Amino acid sequence: MKCEHCRLSYQKSQMILYKDKFFCCKGCESVWKILHETGLDEFYERLGDRSLKPVNLEFSNKNYDEFITQTKEGFSEIYLMIHGIECAACVWLNEKILIKQQGILELDINHLSHKARIVFDEKNISLSQILNLIESIGYKASAYNPAKSSKKADLIKREFYSKLIVGIACVMNIMWIAVAKYAGFFSGMDRDIKDILNFFEFVLCSPVLFYTGSNFYKSALRSLKLKSLNMDTLVISGATLAYSYSLWAMFTRSSEVYFDSVAMIICFVFIGKYLEMFSKKRALDTIDGLNDFLQNEVMVFNGKDFSPKEVQKVCIGDRILLKSGDKILIDGICKKGEASVDTSSLSGENEPCLIGIGDAVNSACIVLDGSIEYEASKIYNDSKLSQIIKLLEFASMKKAKLESLVSQISSYFSRVILSFALICFLVWFFYYKAGIEISLINAISVLIIACPCALALATPVSNLVALGRALKKAILFKSSSVVEDLSKCNIVVFDKTGVLTKPKLEVKEFFLHEKLNVNEIYSFVLLSNHPISKSVAQFLSKNKNAKRLNLDFKEVSNIQAKGIKAVISDKVFLGGNLKFLQENNIAFNKEFDNSHFIFAKNDEVLAYFEFSSVLRDGAKDLIAYLKSIKTQVMILSGDHKKAVEKIANELGIFDFKASCLPQEKMQIVEQLSKDKKVLFVGDGVNDALALKYAAVSVSLREGSDLAIESSDILLLKNDLNSLKNAIQISKNTYKIIKQNLIFSLFYNACTIPLAFLGLINPLFAAISMSFSSIIVVLNALRIKNE
Repeated sequence: MKCEHCRLSYQKSQMILYKDKFFCCKGCESVWKILHETGLDEFYERLGDRSLKPVNLEFSNKNYDEFITQTKEGFSEIYLMIHGIECAACVWLNEKILIKQQGILELDINHLSHKARIVFDEKNISLSQILNLIESIGYKASAYNPAKSSKKADLIKREFYSKLIVGIACVMNIMWIAVAKYAGFFSGMDRDIKDILNFFEFVLCSPVLFYTGSNFYKSALRSLKLKSLNMDTLVISGATLAYSYSLWAMFTRSSEVYFDSVAMIICFVFIGKYLEMFSKKRALDTIDGLNDFLQNEVMVFNGKDFSPKEVQKVCIGDRILLKSGDKILIDGICKKGEASVDTSSLSGENEPCLIGIGDAVNSACIVLDGSIEYEASKIYNDSKLSQIIKLLEFASMKKAKLESLVSQISSYFSRVILSFALICFLVWFFYYKAGIEISLINAISVLIIACPCALALATPVSNLVALGRALKKAILFKSSSVVEDLSKCNIVVFDKTGVLTKPKLEVKEFFLHEKLNVNEIYSFVLLSNHPISKSVAQFLSKNKNAKRLNLDFKEVSNIQAKGIKAVISDKVFLGGNLKFLQENNIAFNKEFDNSHFIFAKNDEVLAYFEFSSVLRDGAKDLIAYLKSIKTQVMILSGDHKKAVEKIANELGIFDFKASCLPQEKMQIVEQLSKDKKVLFVGDGVNDALALKYAAVSVSLREGSDLAIESSDILLLKNDLNSLKNAIQISKNTYKIIKQNLIFSLFYNACTIPLAFLGLINPLFAAISMSFSSIIVVLNALRIKNE
């Protein structure tokens, strides 16, 4: 009988009966009760025919408190590795169980690495309760340690390399023996000498099959446990059959042996695997470079002097010392000193940047010369460096839609080929009466030549190369699936300010009333991060030497796409566009042709500023390129109509809408998405909703944190040439993926019949199959040069 939870078969006498259900142990019974009581029986439907390991309910009492960090909102955050996950149904179950718990605020589980990010409120739930909850449903959890993961990856690389060396060394020697044997067919060879050569081939073949080929065995066993088949099942089935037959032939002296073919099959396929891994490494070299910044400590002022402090424990307001050669891990504001900083890791610009008092200090940069003290403005987990590393970590692991489809095809394909190989054996043995040797060799050839390595490599290798290529051009794709989606977008919608134009606006005309207190308006506009407010502040600081006053502003409100409002005692401060002032019953007769900012105090207008927008670098080239590939272009802006119209005319864009509120942008994007693939480019808080609703969303590095978080692609260089490059990379990648898929299918359609007819032996089958995989990898690497 089968256990109701783990689906494994046991004798009825060994089972535990509960409500007409049979369980193999108390652990499985306990988990079934939990799922049944919480209404999560759907788990078993999602599990399908797969089985699980019996549940061991021995709860661990490990303390992982040292791995807990704090978010900027004051909540706790931890990364856990969840062990025992077998399939997507297991991930679904962990997500459902955890997210239902009071106190767990955010949850992300990576479907491939099984790494979970959990944000929780320790007032409502403790880490030990979370760990026990995971273990109560049959899984184990441990704290994620990046250093251990890095060491593990290095060990895997070394093991992979040693297996390749063993395989190549053995095969080279087998080839010499094979040459001697084949020469003996023509010149004559004694049976005893031939037996000795066969034995040496056996000795050399065995480590290739069982050591170099151990990865294929492990992969095949995993797939069989999940009651599915993969491409490694075909390779190892054919090689093991040929090896077993050769053993029988060697000891009985009844036929020819194929140890040379077995060794070469495994070696050639393993070389294909090695090339795949090598291409991944080359593609992600730039990404791995960011991880060089991962270190444990920074120098923080403790009241007397600077001492080392763990980077995760640094708080907002802590004073940090940087010297020449130091890596910047946390964002902040410079308070003392000057330094030359290399920002190429993020911006791609080679020219060093000089940082002085009051300047922003960005993480993921390196101090080239000088020394500064700066005040942390964010905790480590919220810094640019930490955010980008997290995004990169998950990007390469998320499967593209085509890749997921190919994985499903490979599973069905493997079943068909195994059946086809069996039919091949039966046809040759019973119909053609060719004997067991020829029948078996032809069946093995079908298994090997049909291995869908090229099919399985077609999409992931291309996507990985594209991710690496994009990052070298200062473009960050948050997921490999975005590469495919971007290539299919047929309409691009832009925000204006900060995207098509530079965030810093030039003051074209201004008016300052004699009653105006410059320090008051300067302090007021600094309450907002909007580009127009920043431009006003910069203009005032340069022209009037304005100083920020420590004013007690109350009831501060930023009204998106309109302006800002604040109160001091009985004084009401208003700043924004003309429409915003009219809504607050303030009359003002002047008309503006461009973006503008009007300041009023107690219903009296004391200042106004009219700006002229400056096009962002690459804007004209990008629009010309989009038109050349027949892509529709549109502007949605919260700015004044005349200002938007001016930029639209300058760029040759005829479809635009001005004075858009965030909800309007979202509604327009949602409407366009019904029959088009929308690419939305925005950088402000008011763009976040539209970014979420677009098929693909793009933000610039200097955009708001919310826009960056909501986007699928981040332009690290802050110019629109990067977006043009991103579109070109995505289209080239999708074209190459289609080429690879067509080639893979064509290759199988041509070669399988040849193997079935006995025209290809196992060795040539292995060479042919590996050659097809190498062609796919080399074709994918063309993305780096396009």
